[in-house]
This record gives sequence, C-alpha cells and structure tokens, in this order.
Amino acid sequence: MTISSNTPKHFFLDLEKGKIECLQFGEGNNLLICIHGFGDSVNLFRAIAPAWEKNYTMVAFSLPYHGQTEWEPSYFSSRNIKEVIDAILHKFKKDTFSILGYSMGGKITMYCLQKYYSNKVEKLILCASDGLKTHILYDVSKLPRWYLELTMVLLRFPNTMFKLVGWVHRRGYLSKFLYDFFMNHFQTKEQRRRFFGVATSSRFMSPDLKLIAQQINEHKIPVDMYFGKRDEVILMEGAIQFSELLNNVRFHKLDKGHLLIDEDLCLLMKENQI
Repeated sequence: MTISSNTPKHFFLDLEKGKIECLQFGEGNNLLICIHGFGDSVNLFRAIAPAWEKNYTMVAFSLPYHGQTEWEPSYFSSRNIKEVIDAILHKFKKDTFSILGYSMGGKITMYCLQKYYSNKVEKLILCASDGLKTHILYDVSKLPRWYLELTMVLLRFPNTMFKLVGWVHRRGYLSKFLYDFFMNHFQTKEQRRRFFGVATSSRFMSPDLKLIAQQINEHKIPVDMYFGKRDEVILMEGAIQFSELLNNVRFHKLDKGHLLIDEDLCLLMKENQI
C-alpha cells in the first residue's frame, strides 16, 4: 500500500455562496487541481497523492453537496467552479495549473477548460471521465426534467416512496441497479439534495469535444487518460474516439472497472512522471 509521506493540509475557501472544503498534498512548484466524481469528496485523492506531492502542490476540493463543503443555492454553475479554481490560483499565487478530473469531475474539468482555461492549463489528466460517452443508465444529466420534478414531489413522502420502490423491485419491474441506485442516493435529505443539485447543475456543463480537442492541440496541452476496461459507467469507445483527436496524449487501459483511484493508479502515475 502506498502511503503519503506528508500530512495533507485541510482548509476552506470562503466564497459568496458557500464554504468549499479543500485538501492540499505536497508543496511542489507546480499546481495540480483535482475534481472528484458524484458521491465522492477530497478524500478520494489521498490514494494517488504520493505520485504528485514531490513535484506538485496538489489541491483537491469537494464539489457543492459533497464532503464538508457548505453550499446554499439549489444548484451550481461552471462560473461557481471557476470561482473555486480562481480562489485556489490566488491562494497559491499561480497563473497556470494542471488539472485532474475523475468521473463527473472529468466532465466539469473539460467544460471549464473549454470555457475559461484553455490558455492556462499546463496538463490535463482524465480518469474514467464523464462527458465522453456515458452509459445512459448512469447519466443523471440526461434525465428528463419531468422525471426529476415527479421524483421530487414523490420524495416529500419518503417512507411511502421507499415502500413503493421495494414493492416494484420485488415483483421484477425494477432492475437491481435502479433499485440499489435509489436506495443509495435517496435515503437522507442530504443525499436527495445532492442528487437533485447535481442533476440540475450538470445538464448545463456538457463539453464540446471537438472544440476542446482543438483548444488542447492549439495550446499544446499534454493529456493523460486512464480508463478501465471493465467500466460499466463510462464506455471505452467514447474515450478512445476523443483521444484520437489529440496530438499529445497517453492513453492507459487499466484492467479495472469505474473505481480507478487507488494505489495501483498511484504507481502508474508515478512511473509516468519519471
């Protein structure tokens, strides 16, 4: 097991609409900003920190409705993410940075690069990134608005709703995946707020892959892509098609599913920097 040699620094960024939880690993000359996926937090990146903390100041932040981040509005926009990134740049006195996005965080990363930072990103790392080709069952940004609104109404009566979902599942009308997804993401008020907040917000952050590839090539941004061969969430086909648009890319196929951020990935990332 890979263990970080340094104790990470935990801090918060005070923004107009909330407090953003951050975790800093290392104090290297280069800045690497990390964005996690749905249901995760800054702690996700502890496993890969040893690969970066020698040469980088690695800063992860918890998205709204995740981790210890406190967020008042019912949604967040790319401008809010830009405010977080700009605050990190200001805190560490940097004008340029590298960025890593995992799963949903990869989609947010690509959209923000496209809209705000194509001339500021030194390196792009995508890990099982959403925004390329996501299985329809897992893509919350594609859920119809009527479905979200109906679910919000029904969840005003959670006990009745859970009994109904269980009844439908036992009779074979609801797949195990959809049943487990519902039970894992709607049990508490915090989980329900997170789901609806993300579903509402993420539909407005769909990257234009051809434009992003053009920007990456124009600014000569090196790209590392790490994707699992057995990933049921992010389809390998879309990731490969995107990589073929890039001039400077290293594509890594791991014998894993969607959960890539672990000690094995840390060792591979460390090797790639030697």
